[in-house]
Amino acid sequence: MKVTVTTRHISNKRKSEELKAYALEKSKRIERYLRSGRDPSELRIILSTEKYRNRAEIIINSIYLKAASSVETEDMHRSIDQAVDAIIKQLRKQIDKKITSKRRSAPRPEGKMPNTQSYDDFPPTTYEDIRIHKLPPKPMSVEEASLQLKVSDANFVAFKNSENGAMNVVYINRRGQVILIEP
Repeated sequence: MKVTVTTRHISNKRKSEELKAYALEKSKRIERYLRSGRDPSELRIILSTEKYRNRAEIIINSIYLKAASSVETEDMHRSIDQAVDAIIKQLRKQIDKKITSKRRSAPRPEGKMPNTQSYDDFPPTTYEDIRIHKLPPKPMSVEEASLQLKVSDANFVAFKNSENGAMNVVYINRRGQVILIEP
């Protein structure tokens, strides 16, 4: 990570070097949030003084993260501290946002999902293996179909409904209730 500290309008050379060293020390807190080894990033700190106003500006430019902060107080050390805190807050927010968006849009794993069967799990069948069950030619009411279901050993009964002429299915669910499926 490239760190640049610039001072403006600070006449005392010794104070200027002291503020640069302080800003570099505080920039180490920011470096934790930037992946300095993986991608090039730039951290610019601009310290300026005008009469009694001391301004600290921090600008971060990275491939993945961008942030800027500007704080003006009466003390330069306090300005630097508050600007660093503001930048860290912005970086945390951006990083958390990227993490949650990655978690939400994660692709489903390849392969089988739990408790599901694919067509590959079943043995291959030929036409001779398929049993054909013909429906009764006369239409039935729902009551007749439910009686037919209870009498037979089948899991369901498909029938032509006498009331509306549509194909319906009656089956017993896991709780033992009779369920009617209409188109």
